[in-house]
Amino acid sequence: MAGEGALTVVLRTLRTRLIPDAVFGSTLSVTIVLVVVPMSVAGTLPGLLPACAVLRGAAVALAFRGLWHHRASYVPSRTAADPTATGPPAAARADAPRTA
Repeated sequence: MAGEGALTVVLRTLRTRLIPDAVFGSTLSVTIVLVVVPMSVAGTLPGLLPACAVLRGAAVALAFRGLWHHRASYVPSRTAADPTATGPPAAARADAPRTA
């Protein structure tokens, strides 16, 4: 409210020098709209932030679900648990049966 009051004083002071009488009303209207619009936009933020968080959580859940369903297609790597294994893992051998 203080900003709006100060702006009104500035407009009244500068009116006679800068703003012609014919367009003063429209200039004042635009100025008031520019002061009031951010207040309504700020009111939507508390509802917008949780909605974005829910959408992001759903996207991450779907990504992990897709990874879980395709986990069989990954070739397992040899580990130090079986040092006697020679050659590529069974899933990567050419003579291994293919499963879909």
